[in-house]
Amino acid sequence: MRASLFLFLSLPVFILAQIQHDGANFLSPVTVAPGLDASVIFSNLTSPRGVAIDSQQNLLVVERGVGVSAFTRVSAGWSRTVVIKNDQLTHGIQIDSSTLYVSTASEVLAYSYDPATQVASSQGSAIIANLPPDGELTTHTLQLARDNFGLATAILVGSGPKTNIDITARDPASGRSQIRSFSLLTKQPWPLNWENGVVVAYGIRNPAGFAFVPSPQVGPVDTQTLLVVENAPSIDNVTGLTAAFANDNPADEIESVTIPTIGNTTPASFGFPDCATLWNGAADPTGVPQYKDSPRGTQFSLQLPSLSTPLPRLDPWCQNTTNNHPPAFNFQAHSVPLDIKRYEPQPIGVGGGLPGEWSGDVFVSFHGSFDRTPPTGYGVVHVPYPFEPLSTSPLGYDFLVQATDLNTCPGRCIRPAGLVFGRDNRLYVTSDSSGELFVIRGSASSPSSSTG
Repeated sequence: MRASLFLFLSLPVFILAQIQHDGANFLSPVTVAPGLDASVIFSNLTSPRGVAIDSQQNLLVVERGVGVSAFTRVSAGWSRTVVIKNDQLTHGIQIDSSTLYVSTASEVLAYSYDPATQVASSQGSAIIANLPPDGELTTHTLQLARDNFGLATAILVGSGPKTNIDITARDPASGRSQIRSFSLLTKQPWPLNWENGVVVAYGIRNPAGFAFVPSPQVGPVDTQTLLVVENAPSIDNVTGLTAAFANDNPADEIESVTIPTIGNTTPASFGFPDCATLWNGAADPTGVPQYKDSPRGTQFSLQLPSLSTPLPRLDPWCQNTTNNHPPAFNFQAHSVPLDIKRYEPQPIGVGGGLPGEWSGDVFVSFHGSFDRTPPTGYGVVHVPYPFEPLSTSPLGYDFLVQATDLNTCPGRCIRPAGLVFGRDNRLYVTSDSSGELFVIRGSASSPSSSTG
């Protein structure tokens, strides 16, 4: 793998470990679904965001303003050690054997890393440069793409919009609101340039979380299927729409992106900035009557000005799948999904894992609303996969854990950001504004908890 040719400054970062014992309370009360438990692993962290897990089952967490911290289970608690000091890291993190990939607002960096000692190189090597560094969302989520033998062959990088509703994102050459792929086997010199990455999808406002699912479950042979959670724009100031309508629209989304494993194809557009998805068409039947009878998931136009024609792209344009690839799944407006992970139970036999019948399903973190009354989100949800048009849940998904009193949020509420499953089949979650790392597991009294 060419990633082994990265140049690293190998002087280790050494910071004494901190210990937090079991039993710490959540900063603010949470409600946990029956048959599950949730408990705090570590408190008082600095804006914890993306999380990964290494071969020794150490949790690696991006702490904004700090770097990357490793968390290891010790007797009756957890230890925390800072393994990378870099206050420019934003969110993205992936690990491949002895290489740790992280993102800043403008670069993707690679660090050498030893899981056995939790020691990383003191400086990273830039492998991708000139990412769009400005705008409202510069987190740049990362995802390694692997071949059938498990070799990491490429890294996917997400990019957000420059503004809430960014008209430039219509053009895939803009580099905005899209996902690009970069080969890790290239013979080109490092760093690669953002503009030379392969666009695999665009028109995704903020591609915040990625998860591969088996192919060809969705899509043709010789492809990979990537699920992407997307935050919809705020539409309070869109002409013709009212505050009451915007309070319950548009839906947040899961996109299903088909990525060819051989050659390239024309990337699909997922509609941003012109198109959005109805969550509740009857949110304001008087002020916005045209959608009152339209079902959830209907594509509608924000009627933005066009740069090439005198007319905006209207509802029929958005409802034409040639122009706009519709979402695979929808969430309540303003939930703000930030990560998605697929559950693949491991045969370890230690107990305390999530229920085995959830194998293959996906789990999503909701950062929570900032402009909805009443607030929504602030939790972690379970979504059966493959997605079904009908569900026993009114929402189509169920909360595993959620802030107990949403009326106090954001405040001190949990605001889940990153997710990762361990070999113990437990789900580990970061909560940035509350500064917490916590775990969701099957309760000891639940017979359905996975034991592998």
